[in-house]
Amino acid sequence: MPNLKTLLISGAVALGAMTAQPGALLADVNNIVLVHGANIDGTTWRKVYDSLADDEYSVTVVQLPMTSVEDDIAAVRRIIGIQEGPMILVGHSYGGLVIGEAGDDPNVRGLVYVAAFQPDVGESTGALSASMPTGFTGDTIRIFEDGHYLVNEDAWLSFVANGLSDEEALFTARSQAASNLSIFAYESTTAAWNDKPSWSAIATDDGVIAPDLQRQMAERAGSTVVEIENGHMLPMTSPDEVADVIRQAASAVE
Repeated sequence: MPNLKTLLISGAVALGAMTAQPGALLADVNNIVLVHGANIDGTTWRKVYDSLADDEYSVTVVQLPMTSVEDDIAAVRRIIGIQEGPMILVGHSYGGLVIGEAGDDPNVRGLVYVAAFQPDVGESTGALSASMPTGFTGDTIRIFEDGHYLVNEDAWLSFVANGLSDEEALFTARSQAASNLSIFAYESTTAAWNDKPSWSAIATDDGVIAPDLQRQMAERAGSTVVEIENGHMLPMTSPDEVADVIRQAASAVE
């Protein structure tokens, strides 16, 4: 039988090994799927991706086609389907609508909304925006004959990219990916947050989705709320804070 000293030494070694593990190895959920917003692409997640990957989370970034909400949901479901085990699903801005639809998959254990729409069944992002308007209105976009749109540069810099450096703001304005206008009218058919735990990172200086609207949506969903003092592009302006919210979610679910 081992003596007390041997047990204490063994326990100390085991504890030291455990405390030395990076965050992902102590979390119940290791897979993170990141979904970007409209008129941007997955590169907006790069700093959040790097932070989580450094902690050995398995992070995947979805690239949305933005041709329709249905196509975007399908793109997220493809990525969900190739994950091995449970995951946290994260959506920025319009991506919040998409994760609410795709998040009904049983392997999605929690949802994180980042300066995002969090619609209930039957709600559209257009109607939600109209309920608490910001300066980001219909006359700030240019609509093309095929139904896609881009945000006017001045409006992008003022309402979307506030908080970014001048150089980054201008680059994001001039590297927009056109989105289909139909995304504003789409009425949600599923709201996964009704059945799953959720977190909401609210951008207190958001010029696209009114901060009070973000708070209202998070409150009715029972989301865990973290307020971050910055503009709409939180994945780029406050990546460490956003990554911390995702870590909190990953450690809270099974």
